[in-house]
Amino acid sequence: MDVPSKSNKGWQDIVTGKKTYTLKFLAAKILLGRLTRSIKDNPSPDNVSSGVEQLHNLLAQNAHVPSVQEDLKTIFG
Repeated sequence: MDVPSKSNKGWQDIVTGKKTYTLKFLAAKILLGRLTRSIKDNPSPDNVSSGVEQLHNLLAQNAHVPSVQEDLKTIFG
């Protein structure tokens, strides 16, 4: 599965904690925990955008890893 573009609303939903998923890729799980706490403390559009960018980049760089592909299917269907 290709990594959806950063403009996909699913990215904002996951980094803001609006939607929660149990991720299998450990690095994404750790990053997401940090991002959701940061965005909860500072929900500014810039901080949300930064969170989307960080999570998107991590998953895009590791898109070949089977657990990342499973996580993308879980999040984006």
